[in-house]
Amino acid sequence: MMLPDTSLSLLSRLRDEGDHTGWQVSWKRFLELYHEPLLAMAAGIYRHHTGHAVPPQAVIEDVVASVVVDFFKRNRFDPERGRLRTYLRVLTNARIVDMLRKERPLNHESLAAGENSMVETLPSETQEENQSFQHALLATLIEDLREHIPLRQFEIFEMVKLKGMTAEQVAIEIGVQRGVIDNTIYKVMTRLREIAANPEYLEEYYT
Repeated sequence: MMLPDTSLSLLSRLRDEGDHTGWQVSWKRFLELYHEPLLAMAAGIYRHHTGHAVPPQAVIEDVVASVVVDFFKRNRFDPERGRLRTYLRVLTNARIVDMLRKERPLNHESLAAGENSMVETLPSETQEENQSFQHALLATLIEDLREHIPLRQFEIFEMVKLKGMTAEQVAIEIGVQRGVIDNTIYKVMTRLREIAANPEYLEEYYT
């Protein structure tokens, strides 16, 4: 069975304030999953603008905290208008530029552009940023899968696909026939592909 047209992904729930409790939980999970990508993003952009090989960790943490607050307050991310990672990079770039403007005169070309043209002046994404963001997206996908299937199915999937146990080992451990494990994995992988086909994931992974 395919997923309904209305997406139920974590990324979608960030924009749905109707269910306030669910919205808060979604934000908590978002911050847990995307903290590392935001750190890598802030470090890469800071290095681009300053030439510092090793950005001050305290500065990077402050930038990330500001980006999170900005993202939370604005809540304007719309996947139909672009990628989440691009939106986060625009916010991060803007916060770093603001910080550097306060520290020194504007004498660098990349700092001279206004916030309205930040997308055009964004530095290239580093390999570290890309890898970190891909890991976060995969974790988000697994998080969504966990919420869309029965707990026992997810436990079997986790043991086989995430922990690397064989189907035989899992069947013995939980006391079922090997065929039950194979059938469960097939069902879960089918469900995982359906979730991954949501526009949010297609946009972030493949564009």
